[in-house]
Amino acid sequence: MSEEQDSTATTEVTADQAETQESQANSEAGESQEAPKEQSSSGPDLAVPEGYDMADDARKEFTDWAGELSKMPEAERTQAMLNKHLEGVSKAMGTSQESINATHEQWASESMNDKEFGGTNLAENIVNARKVMNSFSDPATDPNGKPVLHQEGAMKGQQMTSIEVLLNQTGMGNNPEMIRVFHRISKAVSEDSFVPGDMKPKEQKKSQADVMYGGTHPS
Repeated sequence: MSEEQDSTATTEVTADQAETQESQANSEAGESQEAPKEQSSSGPDLAVPEGYDMADDARKEFTDWAGELSKMPEAERTQAMLNKHLEGVSKAMGTSQESINATHEQWASESMNDKEFGGTNLAENIVNARKVMNSFSDPATDPNGKPVLHQEGAMKGQQMTSIEVLLNQTGMGNNPEMIRVFHRISKAVSEDSFVPGDMKPKEQKKSQADVMYGGTHPS
């Protein structure tokens, strides 16, 4: 081989090496750029809105579910998202209702044991408080103008008052402070109109004219 041929061969080898190195560099650069797309085992770094908290297990459950969504056809993915939303709403409402029921039960217990109106006189005090309450409220009717009736208890079939409907809807009928207000009103009304049994009208001394004419004076 001549010196000229050897030089040409060396140049070709060098070019091949350069091309190979460049290809490897591009491949490594491509892998480096794609690397961030790979998620860690803990899932993506989700930005939880301010005011909310998300436990690690809930975060993992959500990211796993989101990963499954990405593999679904569009129609199935949309349906799955709707199902997930409704599931969350139902769960939130269930928890809220449980909390409300617990509060109402606590109110009922406090009312039964209240030192002012509870205990052995509770039933009587409730009846009297209800009478006062209803005397200041209008009869309840539905949107069609039909009377709203009691559905159970001793007053079943009788028309409710507007305040009774409100208290039943809100559960405030068990609230001890609400009962206390009407109980005190009931006592105040009773005391104002109460006349002791041993009280007699004050006798006034009759004049001679009253005796003679029976209280009617001649003109």
